[in-house]
Amino acid sequence: MINTTEEFTYQKLDILWEPAGDGARILRVYGEHPVVALPETIEGRPVTEIGAYCFSRSEPHLPEQYFHFYTGEQLGNPFGQNATQPNAEHPALYEADAPTGSAAYGHLSCLSGSLVEAIRLPASVTTLHNAAFYNCRKLHTLSVGPGIRSIGSDEFMNCTSLSQLILRGQDTESTGLSLLLERFEENLLVLFTPEGEDSISAALFFPEYYEWLDEISPAHLFSRSIHGEGFRMRKCFENGRVNYEKYDQCFENALKLESDESLCQITFTRLHWPNGLKEKARALYEDALKARLHTAVSMAVRDKDLQLLLFLCRYFTGEDYSQAISACVAADWGEGSARLMEEKHQNGSFARKSFSFDDF
Repeated sequence: MINTTEEFTYQKLDILWEPAGDGARILRVYGEHPVVALPETIEGRPVTEIGAYCFSRSEPHLPEQYFHFYTGEQLGNPFGQNATQPNAEHPALYEADAPTGSAAYGHLSCLSGSLVEAIRLPASVTTLHNAAFYNCRKLHTLSVGPGIRSIGSDEFMNCTSLSQLILRGQDTESTGLSLLLERFEENLLVLFTPEGEDSISAALFFPEYYEWLDEISPAHLFSRSIHGEGFRMRKCFENGRVNYEKYDQCFENALKLESDESLCQITFTRLHWPNGLKEKARALYEDALKARLHTAVSMAVRDKDLQLLLFLCRYFTGEDYSQAISACVAADWGEGSARLMEEKHQNGSFARKSFSFDDF
């Protein structure tokens, strides 16, 4: 269920960019691996913007004048590491009208569409232009800083695999999370990880929701309908900060609308990272999780999610341990079954046989 930031790698890149005020706007990225971390600066300029259609399968409209920024000595780069050169000086470097944006020079691929799976944006990024991730169907994780303040339209359209957002900041500070959530209606797990740290300081799950227009009269008047508590949960912010009390108040209605798996993810994240959690809400979350313990165990075994599995142990009885161990064995998950047996032993759930000298 939860991945860490360790999967992001700084690789050899060729970045097409242009100045944007005192910062840099990234227009297109070429690299070797679908999991990419973008540099914090380009030629001393902070990276502040991600251009329109930057990672989209569709070709962006490039300006007449743009630059190449190389990270590493790839492509036989004669300018050394992290060098920038105007495109005009390298007319044969790329086929500008190639439909897939493939490199005509070197072995790098255009990191766009289905060729990108996880992206780490610099903390300095404040603006995401229209459709920057349009049709990135295999993009599953996006890592951003707290400073995003402007987002274009169709930002995550057809990002059907996106399920995790890593926000490198504190849940107590103002961030761009509410803006990002407005652009994404599917299930999304949000992890707060302070910049420069791997630990998770807070986590929230936002279930999907649907909205549509109903025609209510021959005069072609329409009424907006919304299904799913995920819509209200995305509105639980004040001045850019998470309002946990409002978020928790949504759960009672979520019990009526959301799937058991979504309810398990909501309860797990709130109970494991109980920031701002009041006792009344805690009791409601615990009751809901206990009532869906079988579903939660099935999810943990299916995803081989050791963190979730071990968390659930606090609600296990001896019989629950046996069933969970059997599920791990059936799924050929040795680590899961071994850790459950260890937890069962430590919690005293093994049946112990007692002896008396009177028996002899």
